[in-house]
Amino acid sequence: METIRFDYLNTFLTVARTRSFSVAAKELKTSQGTVSHHVAALETYFDAELFKRSANGVELTDEGATLKEAAEKILQQAQDTKAKISTAKLNLAGTIKIAASSIPGEHLIPSLISGFQKKHPDVKFRVKAEDSLTSLGILQTNDADFAAVGTTQGFEEKFDFLQIGEEQLVLIVPCSHGLAKHKSVKLSEILKYPFVNREETSGTRLEIERLLEKNGVLPQKLQVALELGSTESVITAISEGRGTSIISSIAATKAQAAGLIKIVKIQEAETPRKLYIVRPKRPLLKISEAFWDFCKGYRFKNEAISCSTG
Repeated sequence: METIRFDYLNTFLTVARTRSFSVAAKELKTSQGTVSHHVAALETYFDAELFKRSANGVELTDEGATLKEAAEKILQQAQDTKAKISTAKLNLAGTIKIAASSIPGEHLIPSLISGFQKKHPDVKFRVKAEDSLTSLGILQTNDADFAAVGTTQGFEEKFDFLQIGEEQLVLIVPCSHGLAKHKSVKLSEILKYPFVNREETSGTRLEIERLLEKNGVLPQKLQVALELGSTESVITAISEGRGTSIISSIAATKAQAAGLIKIVKIQEAETPRKLYIVRPKRPLLKISEAFWDFCKGYRFKNEAISCSTG
């Protein structure tokens, strides 16, 4: 006894619809003998006559009508199941770990994750807040899948870097500060005021020192009053009148919009600073490769907003 095959049922339904073995054969791009064999196999299996001859071709018998209803459901369920299995193969699941410095971690990574999870809702993320060099170190020890940082210093040959945004270094001062009314200042002006700096391993601090040295200014000439571990703590200190600082334009924009500080451009800092997502130079798990590909199309846009003048 032959078993039921999907192609037998499809042949049967085609004959039922066209009312012709020969037309069904042409439509299915097969021989009329094959069509007859498929139908005969079904009739043997069900021990019933499925078609009867008529003036208009072939018509379903009562048993044939019963099989037609069942066959349509069977083939539809098979198609639905195939689609679900295919979709399941495309669905990604698991956890991606990212070590992120403050600017990309607080301002870029959340929107990146949100966009990716719209396509792959079963992927979870674990973001660890660190400074740039520590984040790169965590990536190097394989304790994270990616790092999000604002510097490549010392790691250029060890990882693949993908730019996901850019910013400029800007001076921030209290809204009542003497420099608050200036549109821009030179680096030499900044040396006259108490300065709130980031910790030594901060990507922002490394970029500040690079900017100073590039323009012939020794970082040691900064009147450092405080060293703090995050951009947000620096903003708080400046808003409380503790001095001036240089931070990312991305973070400064939001603080200025809230009326906490005033942004003043630095004349020597015209070149944007790049922000990166970083991966090891080796194949990654499927979900991590998918996230990397998603990051390739991501760009963060930031616009300055003036201080409140209430």
